[in-house]
Amino acid sequence: MTRARRVAPGTAAGCVLRPLVASTVLAVLAVLAVLGAAAGVAPAAAEPARRPLQPPVTPSDFPIEPRGAVPADGDGLIPDAATPDGSAFGARPRCSRIFDSAAGATATTVDAAIANVENRMRAPEVLCLAGTFRGPIHVWGKYSTALLTIAAAPGRPAWLRLGAAHPRDVSPFDHTRSDTGAVSITGSRDVAVEGLTISGYRSTGPTFTPAGILVEVRHDAGHTSACFLHGDHACSGIYLLDDTVRDVVNSADAMDRSKRECGNPDVGAYGIAVLSYGDGSEGALQHVVIEGDTVAHTRTGQSETVAVDGDVTDFLVSADRVYDTDNIGIDTIGWETGTGQARHGIVSDDVVANVDTWSNRAYGRWSGSACTPQAENAGGIYDDGGAYIWIDHNTVWNTDQGISLDVETPRHTTNHLLVTHNTVLDGPGTSLGDPSNGANPPGIPGRSSVAGHAFDAFYVDAFGAMSTIADVYATGNVFANESQFYGARSPQAAPVIDLGGRWRTVVVWDNVIRGLGGHDHLNPLVEVDRQPLRGSVAVVDCNEYEKMAASPNPNFVLPDGTGFVSLPAWRRGNGHGWDAHSRVDARPACPQLRLGSAVRRGARRHGPAGGFAGGPGRPAPVRPLSTGAGPALVEVAIGTSTGAASLPPCWAACARRGGRRENSRPYTRAFTIWSSPASSNGAARLTSSNR
Repeated sequence: MTRARRVAPGTAAGCVLRPLVASTVLAVLAVLAVLGAAAGVAPAAAEPARRPLQPPVTPSDFPIEPRGAVPADGDGLIPDAATPDGSAFGARPRCSRIFDSAAGATATTVDAAIANVENRMRAPEVLCLAGTFRGPIHVWGKYSTALLTIAAAPGRPAWLRLGAAHPRDVSPFDHTRSDTGAVSITGSRDVAVEGLTISGYRSTGPTFTPAGILVEVRHDAGHTSACFLHGDHACSGIYLLDDTVRDVVNSADAMDRSKRECGNPDVGAYGIAVLSYGDGSEGALQHVVIEGDTVAHTRTGQSETVAVDGDVTDFLVSADRVYDTDNIGIDTIGWETGTGQARHGIVSDDVVANVDTWSNRAYGRWSGSACTPQAENAGGIYDDGGAYIWIDHNTVWNTDQGISLDVETPRHTTNHLLVTHNTVLDGPGTSLGDPSNGANPPGIPGRSSVAGHAFDAFYVDAFGAMSTIADVYATGNVFANESQFYGARSPQAAPVIDLGGRWRTVVVWDNVIRGLGGHDHLNPLVEVDRQPLRGSVAVVDCNEYEKMAASPNPNFVLPDGTGFVSLPAWRRGNGHGWDAHSRVDARPACPQLRLGSAVRRGARRHGPAGGFAGGPGRPAPVRPLSTGAGPALVEVAIGTSTGAASLPPCWAACARRGGRRENSRPYTRAFTIWSSPASSNGAARLTSSNR
């Protein structure tokens, strides 16, 4: 059963201004903004922020397996990016058997071999494919703990070129009786799929939901997966590495003359789907890795391109490329497939581009004799109800919503979301409809045809009735929204950052927040749709604002519609002391929390770079020293003589190393120290990381 996505942002309940559309509203805002700015002066250099900062979630909440260690059931560790299954970095699998289509091998013979060996294995098996296969590959009910790998034979391409989904493709263990996978792993554990290319799998309506790779376990009414019932009684160890999924489509969402498919939530498809249906009583699906994969040119209706959905824990989505799709790029989901939520996972080093629902009639509305598009509403990277999710060092370009944090299920919570060092860019575009041209990020071929259709770059919301989003920390990111063609029928205002829903304990600290400057007459830099919950922590400060719009367009907007053009007017008028130390076109003088990269740069085959906080050979997670008064966060940046002088000599020498410039901003190596008034220099813990 595919998931019903959220409605267009402009229809959400409880948001006074989302987005600004009516000319009368804009006129009122312009007047208010001018009045608010009249008493202001040009922003002066802000005094350094000195208040202690206790982040609601930090890298220490995401411990990692040691490099080269095989994940152990129940250990609570996220697989290491370089060696997720414990195998040597960059090692090619050695084939136990090779199935060559040129020699007569088919998907049926591969499936028979899998069924014969999967629960009799005492040691790892590698089944290698070479050539082209026309049918799906199935791993159904594997509970042995030895790793079964299905891989491309060394030096040989392995294609699964499929056509329409068929009833025989549906696993007998499937929850919905409609989900089908070109590669399906259901009710199973310890399976790797590596280096395959999957293309052309399709459906034309709600009967089937095709997926390039489908992973599914269950513990719900009427069924419990074999991996929970046998062997070690755990479902664990799924590794999807270096695969390519292309042209998996449910073409019903393109049928603009079909009323049945128009706005139909049952029209769906997936690129890669990891689904865990259950109530948690048998434990979660754990240790799932989606790494180094490419998913492109999909039509997924109201489903997602890459989904981690339900009772899934200790997972890694890393170094993937997801682009040219008509719904959400990468999604971590809670509360939809049972009582569980995706939790304790890292989404890092991914590139997500060109995600746009403009042509997705599964979100359309029937009008007269045709299905008409609605305002674009797909996130590049989306958390919907997850917990303890770290979104780090991703590149997100030209997606309807850049990084979106939300919970759609009524009366539920998404919480402990760490968003660090991401680059989100939505270009201005050239047209209200498709194509709307723009640049693609490095590594993505061609040019974007959906630029300018973005509602925002960073969205914090709780869409479900009486739901809550809490404990969010966004730092070190670049959020830029230059979109000029969001809105389906007429351009509507689209903020760079939008804070809405029922939210509490949200910290937006040390980010670059960038607009289009004087050419932008639509979009505020920060829009607050709803005030934070009473008594909660809400910090928006130490940010650098770039390319601010000129009067009369407001750069900052409050829930009652009050707008402010200048940063001084916003400081005086927001009522929370927000942005007291932020600057325009300059780095604030603030204590900056520098967080290490979440994972090693690149997938297993592509060479490591960067580092993970924790694990052999990498800095340990930064934890505050325990004191009664609570820790204070102090950072010493390069070249600050007062800071360097306060450090022990060896640290001061390190701090004097030079740097370079990147994106016209100083590039520094920063030293982050968690300390307390009672701690000595020798007791302070120090790590270093790049900005």
